[in-house]
Parts: sequence; C-alpha cells; structure tokens
Amino acid sequence: MRSSARPAVPLSVLDRLSLDVAALHATDSALHLGGLVTLEGEPPSRERVLEHLRRRLVRLPELTHRLAGRRGRPHWEPDPRFDPDRHLYELPGSTDPAAVLTALLRQPLPRDRPLWGIWLVRRAGDGYGLCYRAHHAFQDGAAAVATMEHLLGTEEAPRRRSTSFRPPRPVPWAAVLPELRPPRRVTWWPALDTPPAQAYATTLADVDTARLHALGRLTGATVPQLCLALTTEALRAWHPHDWEPGGPGHGLGLRTNLAISVRDPDDSLPLLGNRVAVSGVDLPCGDPDPLLRLDRVGRALDYTRLARLADAHRVILRRLPYRVGRLALSRSIDARYTPLGVADLRIRRPLGFAGVPASGVYALPVMVPGQPLFVAWVTHRRRLHVTFTTDTALTGTDRLPEAWHTALAELERRAAKGEFARDPAVAGAR
Repeated sequence: MRSSARPAVPLSVLDRLSLDVAALHATDSALHLGGLVTLEGEPPSRERVLEHLRRRLVRLPELTHRLAGRRGRPHWEPDPRFDPDRHLYELPGSTDPAAVLTALLRQPLPRDRPLWGIWLVRRAGDGYGLCYRAHHAFQDGAAAVATMEHLLGTEEAPRRRSTSFRPPRPVPWAAVLPELRPPRRVTWWPALDTPPAQAYATTLADVDTARLHALGRLTGATVPQLCLALTTEALRAWHPHDWEPGGPGHGLGLRTNLAISVRDPDDSLPLLGNRVAVSGVDLPCGDPDPLLRLDRVGRALDYTRLARLADAHRVILRRLPYRVGRLALSRSIDARYTPLGVADLRIRRPLGFAGVPASGVYALPVMVPGQPLFVAWVTHRRRLHVTFTTDTALTGTDRLPEAWHTALAELERRAAKGEFARDPAVAGAR
C-alpha cells in the first residue's frame, strides 16, 4: 500500500518534547499509548487482520507518516515504503488480561516506519485481543481513540471525528493565570521514596456504568468526577496512615495531570501529532471529610475551568519556542511535583472485529520518567474499565483495584443514606 503524495509536516513543540521525554526512559516504549480490545472466540488469521487493515487505512492518511529530518528540524513525511504488513505484530498472550497489558507495554515501535502498530494477541482472557499502540509524539490520547474507532469500529463509512476539546475562544487571563502556577513539592507520599525501576505492570478494575450513573444522580457528580474521586479514595487506602491526623500528608493532596486537547478544529491531519496540554488537579487525599473530597474533585473537573485552560494552553503553545519548552519540561515531568497521571477516555463507536463485539477495552497509558502511577479509565458500551499502571519497584499496588471497588461501594452507601444531598431537608427525609 503506497502513501499518497503529501507534503512534510513539521513537528510541533509538543511532538518534539514528547520525543525528549521518551529519550529519558530506559526503553522508548514507556512513551507509547493505546488500547487493548478483547474479543470472544478464536483469533483470526494474520491474513484476515491485514485484509481488514488495508480496507480501513484508506481513510487514515495520517498513519502513513514517519518521523524524518535532522535533529534540529524534524518533521513527519509520507513513508514511501508504507505497508500495513510492517505494522502488524503478534503476541501469544495470556488468560490474564492484566498480564497481556503488561507484556504490551514493553513492545517496541521501530523508528524506520510510522510510529504505530497493531498487535494480534492470540490469547487475551477467554478469547483474543487486538491492541493499537502509537508513540505519544505521533498521537495523543484523543487521536489514538479516534484511530481505534476508525480501525475497529462499525463497518459503515465513519465521519471524521473532531479531536479538539472545543472551538477556541478569547482567554480570560485574569482567571487562568493563577492556574498556571507551579505545584508545590510532594514530600509525604511513600510511593516516591522507592527508587523507580522504570519497568511497569498493570492491574485492572471494571464496573457497569449504570452504577456510576445512579451514583451521579445522587451526588450531582459526572462519571469522570466520580472516577477521580474513586482514585483519590484508592490512594488513601493504599497508604492510609499518611493521610490520617498526625500523618505527613494530613490536610494535603497529590497533584495529577489530566490531558486536555488543544488541537485546532480545522486541523487538516487531526490524527497526527501530540496536541494535548495538561490541567493540574490536586487530589484531596489528606482531606478527612469524604463529602468535601468529592466536592473538591468536582470543582477541579468543572467543564468551564477545563475549557478556559484549553484556550490558554492553545495560545501559549502556538507561540512557545522549543528551547523555552525544554526548560519548562524538567518541572512538568518531575515526580516530586506531579507524582501521578490520570486519563479519561470515551469510545463513542462500539468496537469489534468481523462482526464480533468487543468484550472489553483497556487503556495503555504513557508513563512519565519517575512517576510511580498512572490511572486511566475507558468507557465503552455499558462498562467502564480502569487500568492502574505502576512502577514494578512499588509494593501493594495489587490492592488498588480492590480499593477502587471498595470506595465505590462506600460512596453508594453514603449516597443512599442522603449524605451527599445538597438540600439538608432532603437529606433528613431519606
């Protein structure tokens, strides 16, 4: 399959900075992202998957671009040797989906071709899997999700999905500038005391979204706000003594980054390049009141706040010189200031293969050097799947999924008693 004649596309500042972060890792694969789609039944042949890819890739010119150019002036250019066969890989897999994800985290993406790949996993749980992965310089999370929808979504001709957060608007700088202050240094979290191995493993949790919607109606919180609150509760359960009165983190929180799209709506190649900034969110782990913890998380994930930040970052990144970006990079990826990451991913078109619907979709997030934890959740059909990606040097990370589920049950119990009702009269009547 030959790529169409297209001009070279210069790398954005974010593309180049992503390559810089990748160079800090022992292996480049830590800066790859994507998702594993699990399906029931016997795995298809390699030829069947290639036939499917060739048919779908006609509508995805971005995936024909490779990294090229000199170090000081890199660019994306059409690969004259582009062939889907060079992007299809195979893994034996495992009956444990978490083990499959862990194995996928270590797979390389050769630099002599476009920086993406599809893995046919011969065994993933009770069936098989198809995994899409891309380098974070090549695509951001929104672009990777849209690509998965095009490659593994329904057969009808798909519409080009917008990967922008929303159309840009004038920036209210007086409201935004306080948000851009650097975070405080974290000295109270035990997960930062262990030297990182920079090797990663995953654990998983999943839940029917009906439970989250029902809880949202009682608490007034959206599903992303609830997921962030449940992550906060799981972190409290992981190191409980640090957040109690007298503990080093009592009254304090943990800073996390949530990606927000800054891609222009009229981008001619909306699935190429990294176009995300980050919104800093303080997880109120040290706040002793669960009602206040949920309220603080809700205000941090307010849509208006995120939209303002997206507008501001879009303006800043359009004018940011690469050298200035490199200077700012050290603080933005320093785990002592931002010790973990989170991602909220929503798949709007049901995924599957050869008429078989996906039984699950699991995120494979990027890992920042030194960060011990990344929590990503994916909504697909009526299920929400959570991936905890952790540095293998840490202990007790296998408890995080159970802590997440326990926190959900506790929030449901409190909400049923009326503790989250905004009107005290309503709460007393329950």
